[in-house]
Order: sequence, then structure tokens, then C-alpha cells
Amino acid sequence: MFELITNMHWRRLPAGTGGAARRCIGMLALAALLVSGAVSGARAQSDEDRVFEVRAVAVDVQAATAADAQAKAIVQGRRDAWRRLLDRLVPKSNAAQIPALSDEELVGLTVGYEVARERTSDVRYLGSLNFRFNPLAVRQFFNARGIAYAEVASRPVLILPVYNDGRKPLLWEEESPWLAAWLERGAGDGLVPITVPYGDLADIRDISAVQAVLVDREAIQTIGARYGAAQAVIANARTVTTDAGTQAVELNLIYVGGVADGQSLIRTVAPDAGAAGSDLLAAAAKAAASEIQEAWKTENLISPGLETRVTVLVPVPSFDYWLEVRKGLDGVSSISRREMLRISRTEALIDVWINGDADQLALALKQRGLVLEEMGGNWILYKEGTELPERYRPAPQLQPVLPPSPEPAPAPAQPLILPPLVQ
Repeated sequence: MFELITNMHWRRLPAGTGGAARRCIGMLALAALLVSGAVSGARAQSDEDRVFEVRAVAVDVQAATAADAQAKAIVQGRRDAWRRLLDRLVPKSNAAQIPALSDEELVGLTVGYEVARERTSDVRYLGSLNFRFNPLAVRQFFNARGIAYAEVASRPVLILPVYNDGRKPLLWEEESPWLAAWLERGAGDGLVPITVPYGDLADIRDISAVQAVLVDREAIQTIGARYGAAQAVIANARTVTTDAGTQAVELNLIYVGGVADGQSLIRTVAPDAGAAGSDLLAAAAKAAASEIQEAWKTENLISPGLETRVTVLVPVPSFDYWLEVRKGLDGVSSISRREMLRISRTEALIDVWINGDADQLALALKQRGLVLEEMGGNWILYKEGTELPERYRPAPQLQPVLPPSPEPAPAPAQPLILPPLVQ
């Protein structure tokens, strides 16, 4: 867009116009776009669209007429969508604080719905509905009731399901029921997008079961990069017999990369008595995915009513660079507003209001490929993987010059002892 505006002015300039005038116009266009992008605080399509939208809500309702069945299906679908949204945003430990809402109150929290798929008869309505909730109204609902919640969407997490059948670890083998349980589970709709590898030739080439068990970081990073995941979770599982004589699955989740790098979690999943082996592993996969979602929500919990202003300094080496930074800011739904304080050709100073604290802002921006670091009393924001200009880096710590060590005092002269004279 910058190029387009600049070129438009180039065509209007008379021949022979100096380069200074052209540079001036370019700078004015750049400044105008910088201001329009930051002062307004207008947010483009962000992860709000995904976080506060619940898709594929299945409904199947019968009533006296088709119209009644459809109306009841929408009411039922809205309730189910609200429950799924709460499960997405609120940790299970806080779920008891959430009061039951009437259908009228739920309508007030909803922007609308759309029909993805439907079938009707004279007395029945079957469909798949998508519900969109109002982010501002939902936040106000949580704040008014003092309910802590999370709304920052994570980068995708890659699952490496390693199953120990008592003989050897299985990862990509066709006979691995653990991989099958993850593949059949579906993507889920939590804040953490969970990706399960296909188990194809490329996966087999990237990492073996033994490498996964030994946490071979290079191999894990290779397959993670191919799936666009900055973090992986090695989900080790084995079937055990409990003291009561029932079957259970022992889980050991190991995080590789991301903010939870190196952390591990051990759980034993014991489903309902009589569950078949595949159901047992399906329940274990569901429990493991739930643990991953709960850990992320706990890490990014927003205290009700807590809004923090963070003044951010952004180096701007180019206009494209600025566009990418602005896109990242737009993508963080927990940023309530922002205001440009100062701009120049090389940097921008912005006030950012975050529903949470500065550390949560840094974590949310990291999911967007941006780094927010405190240096020399300033919060510096820059793109991940780029080199920060030297003037923003903290000055190297000078080692104190120690005075020279005093020369050791000479040892006192020992008295000369002569051997006795021999007569």
C-alpha cells in the first residue's frame, strides 16, 4: 500500500522534481499510515474471531412442527456453544464460580449464529451451527463475577504419541493403538491447537520412536517446523494394572520448546470399568489434551478487572516490518486498546493496554512471532528472528577494575644452621 501511494504521487510530480521532494512525500505517506494503523487502535481480524466463536455445534431436535424444532434447536445449540466456550476459556478449577444463565441472558452474550449444515422434516431439525459471542460482553460477564479466564490463543502444539507395549516403544507403527486414538480424537477447539502427525513417510524420516523417547531436540524441531509448531509434547503412554485389578493408562507428557520447555506431567487415567482397550486409550488421549489446555489456561490467566498499560518502543527499519508488527498487535485479542505516542522514521512509541500484565502481553505477542523484552527500563518490541539494532541493546556490563594484588611479602630469612664440625 505504501508503494501504491508513493507511486501515485510520483506520477503527479512534474519532470525534474528533486529527490528531496519525493522523499518528503514518501515520509508523509509513511507517517500517515503509521498513525492510521496505531492511533485508531482499530483491530483487524484477530484471534478474537476464533477464540469467541464456537463452530460445528450439532443439534437434533424434534417438535410439533419444523419451525418449532428449528427454534428449539437454536436455543439448545446456543447453550451447548456457551458450555464449550466456558470450557475453552475458564480453567476447570474456576468452573464452579460460573452461574447458570437464562436463554435471554445468553442471547445478550451472543452476536449471532450461522447455519453450516441442516436437514429438516415435518417434526425434526438436524443441523450444525456456528455461534459467535460478543468478546466485550463475555469479558464483562467474567469481570462482574470475579471469574479468572484466559483468551490468548497458543501456537500449534505437535503431539508425538509414543506407546510402550511392554516390548518396545511404538510411534508410527500401524499397530500402535495410541497413535490411532489421537488421530480419531479430532482437533478439538481449545485455546491450544493440537496437531497430530499423519505418520507418513516424511514423519518416519524425521523422527523415530527411540529419538522421541530420548527427547532428540533436533529431530523434534525438524518435524515440528514441518507442521508449523513451535512446541511439541511427547505423550508417552503405557497400559498398567491398578491395585484394584483394573486396566489404566499411565501418561508422561514432556514439553519440548515453548514457554513450558522441559516440563513434564505424569497422570494415570482410569476410565469407567468395563471400557474396551481402544476406549481406554481414547479416554487417555482426551485426558492428555485436557491437561495441555488446562496448563495453557493457567499460564495465561487474566485476573478480573486487571488492565495494565505497557509503553512499548518499536524499532521500525522498514514499512513492511512495521506492517508485520502491527498485524501481530492486531492479532492479540487481550489487547483492549493502544495509542501512538510518538513516531519517527526509525521507531514508534505506543501505549498498549492489556487485559493482564506485561508478562502476559509478552507471552501473547510471542504467539504472534513478536518478542517483547524489558531493556534498560524500556519495553522493546521486535520481530522474532530479527536482529535488534545496537542502540536498543543494553550496554554491556563493565567488569570492575580491581586494584592489583599486593606482592606477597618475602618469607623471613631462615637462620643458617651449619652442621657440627667434625673433630
